[in-house]
Amino acid sequence: MPARPIRVKLKNELGNSTSLPAGEQYLHLHGQGEDLLITFPGPEPGLCARHTSGRRRVLLLRVPQVDAQMPESWHAALPADWEDVTLAQAHSLLPGMCVLHYAPASRLFPSIFAPLMAKLDPAPLIPPAKSLWLPGPKNALIIPELAHAARDLGLDSRRLPASLSPQDLRRLLDQERPSLFLSVNFHGLDPYGENQALLQAAGVPTAVWCVDNPLHLLTDQKHQLWKNLSLYVTDDWFVEPLRGMGADARLLPLGVSPRFFAPGRPCPSGNDLTFVGRSAFPDKDRFFAACRIPQELAKKAQAMPGRDAHFGWWRQRLPGLALWPGNDVRIIGLGAETASAAWRQECLAALAKEIDLTVVGDEQWQALLPGTRIQPPVDYYTGLADTYRNASFSLNLTSLLLPHGLTQRHFDVWACGGFLLTDNTHGMNIFPRELAQAVTFSSPKEAAELLRALAADPKRKEDLRRAWQMHILEEHGYCRRLASITRDIIPSSSTTESPCNPWT
Repeated sequence: MPARPIRVKLKNELGNSTSLPAGEQYLHLHGQGEDLLITFPGPEPGLCARHTSGRRRVLLLRVPQVDAQMPESWHAALPADWEDVTLAQAHSLLPGMCVLHYAPASRLFPSIFAPLMAKLDPAPLIPPAKSLWLPGPKNALIIPELAHAARDLGLDSRRLPASLSPQDLRRLLDQERPSLFLSVNFHGLDPYGENQALLQAAGVPTAVWCVDNPLHLLTDQKHQLWKNLSLYVTDDWFVEPLRGMGADARLLPLGVSPRFFAPGRPCPSGNDLTFVGRSAFPDKDRFFAACRIPQELAKKAQAMPGRDAHFGWWRQRLPGLALWPGNDVRIIGLGAETASAAWRQECLAALAKEIDLTVVGDEQWQALLPGTRIQPPVDYYTGLADTYRNASFSLNLTSLLLPHGLTQRHFDVWACGGFLLTDNTHGMNIFPRELAQAVTFSSPKEAAELLRALAADPKRKEDLRRAWQMHILEEHGYCRRLASITRDIIPSSSTTESPCNPWT
C-alpha cells in the first residue's frame, strides 16, 4: 500500500488556514540552466529529487513566513546540500536561472511569489508608448469616457478584457509598454496579484479607480499587493480607512464627458420631475449571499431620517467586522443597501403623491411604486441626455453605500442642459457652496418645496442651470480627471500639457 501523503496546514498571507496539497503534479519547472532555484518544495521535499539530480547547485528560497509554520519533519527532510537564499537574493538571480516552483504557493502567499514569478520571463524593456490601457467589460461605463479623454491628452487608448489572464497580459507586454494601465474597479487585475506583478516587472505605471464602494471591491482581492497601487476613490469617506490599511488612497470624483452629454437645448420650465435609476443593487442576492444584519440595527436604521443610516453609520455599529480581508464588510454593505432602498422608495413614493413624477428604470418599480408613471430604461450613451433635457427637473438619490458620494447624475444632468435636484451628501462640498445649497434637500417634503419654488421662478432656475452647466463643463470633465492621474503617477508626464477642451 502506498504511503499516505503528508498533510500540512498553514495560514496564508490573509490569515486563513489552508492545507498544502501534495504530489509531483504541483511542482512546475521553468527555464533552463545547470543551477536550480527552488522557490518552495511543497510539503514533501523528497518529490523534488527528480528535478535536482545532476544539478551543479540547488538553491532554496527561505521564506520566514512559510518556514516558521512547517513541521520539524519537513525541515529534517530538506537535503543538506541545498543552499539557502533570501528573497532579495532570489530576485537578483532572475531571470536566467532554472526555477522549480510549487504552484499552490502562488495562491497562499501571492505577495511573495507573484513578483518573483513575474521575473521568470519579463517583458522586454522597451520605451513606453503614449498609450493608455483600459480593461473592462464591453458595456462598462466610464471606459468610453476615459478613452476619449486619453485622446484629448495625446494618448492612444486600448480596450482590454475585464478578465485578463496573465498569459494574455504577457503577450501584450511583449508587444508594447503603455504609459499607464488604468483599472476601473480592479478590472484586468486578477485576485492573486499576478497581473499587477507582471505590470510592475515591465515598469508599467498602474492605477485603480474605484467608482463604487472600494471596500466591496476589495473582497475579491486575495493578496496584499493591492496596497502598492495608486488607488483612487470617488468618495472621500473611504480615504482614511484605506490609508489605515497601508494603501495609497486619494480622492478623485466622478466627472462628465461632453461627447456623450453635450450641451443642448435647456430643459423646459414646467413642474414635472424625472428619476432615472435601478430599483435595486445589481446582482444583490449573489453579492450579499450568507450576509445577515442584526434586526435591532435594521429597526434603528429604519427610524433614521434622510441619509443618516449610510455605510459609515453601519460601520460604527458593527465594529467587530473586518473591512478587509474577507467578506465581513459585505454585512455592513447589506445594512447600508437595505437602508438605501428604503430611503429611495420613501422619497419616490412621497414625491409621487405631490408632483408629476416619472421613473425611468426596470419593471420592478411597478410593484414598488404602484400608480406611478414608469418608463423603460434608456441607453446611457445614446438616450439618457435627451431624457434629462426633456424633464423640467431631474432627481438624484445617492446610494447609502457611499456616505460622502456623488453619482453620474451630479455631472451628466447639468452638462447636457438639465436641472438636478439632489439629496444632500458631503460629496457636494466639491462644488461652490452657493450652487450646492440651491439644489439640495434632506427630505421628500423639502424636495417638493424646492421644486415648486424654482418652477415658480423660471429666471432663477435658468440662472442656476447656466451657472451649474458652466462650472461642471469647465471643472469636472473626465479629461481633467485623467490628467490628474497622469500627473500623479507617470514620471515626467507630458500628457497634461495637452488642453482639456470642456466644450467638445
